Amino acid sequence: MPNAKMTTDKLKNIKLTLGFFSITIGWTLTNFLYSIYLGWTYVKATDSGVVLSWSGLFIYIAWAIFIIYPLNKLDHKNQIFKRHIFPFLTAIYGGLTYAILVGGLFRDFDLVVTFVPLALSIGLFFGLTYSTLIANDRIVNMLNDKPALKLISFLSPVLILTIFLWLLPALFPNFVYRFMPDEIQDKIFVKTIVKYKIGDSFEKLSDEVPGHFDKWGNNGYYSGPLIEYHLETENDTIKTLDIKLPK
Repeated sequence: MPNAKMTTDKLKNIKLTLGFFSITIGWTLTNFLYSIYLGWTYVKATDSGVVLSWSGLFIYIAWAIFIIYPLNKLDHKNQIFKRHIFPFLTAIYGGLTYAILVGGLFRDFDLVVTFVPLALSIGLFFGLTYSTLIANDRIVNMLNDKPALKLISFLSPVLILTIFLWLLPALFPNFVYRFMPDEIQDKIFVKTIVKYKIGDSFEKLSDEVPGHFDKWGNNGYYSGPLIEYHLETENDTIKTLDIKLPK
């Protein structure tokens, strides 16, 4: 069984790696849950892309300014790193960090209050993930024995975004439609509507792209960056469907 000094030395070599991965997990889970909330509450997660981008920018600025130094300096044998304590401390720390960064930059109290729950959530998931990983001897030993695996941690934001914004929409487009940012929804919509023709069920089309036709009457025109179309329906049947795809 490794002694305490050996364990401490091994953890010292990888705590920033685990910390970066943990903050990525916190950011990912929070945005995932926020997209689900928007999708189920408002049918479409219309501003999830904006929140994903801005939260990602601020979370890694916060990582560089507010997290790297404490992780380097704090004694990880301290009780505060226990799984039943650390996540709640990091949730509070995340909220304070967010208030300092966003409040100081934008000086908008309403903006701070609106999104502080997301900051608390990121901090909570960060603390839960980090305290779990540093307590796992197998992971600690593996990263020390195979330092090349550390690269996975620093590539994790790219890998997660690829899965969320490319792989899931490619494999399950209609299932994830309501949870995607606007740009992804537009692409899914185009791929969906071009499969339909006059005489097909409008309800079936609407079910495949939930929320898109919420304010739709029986006919209308739509013009967007990816598609223009004229659609008329009657008794759940598509009567007219003229589609123009910009070159």
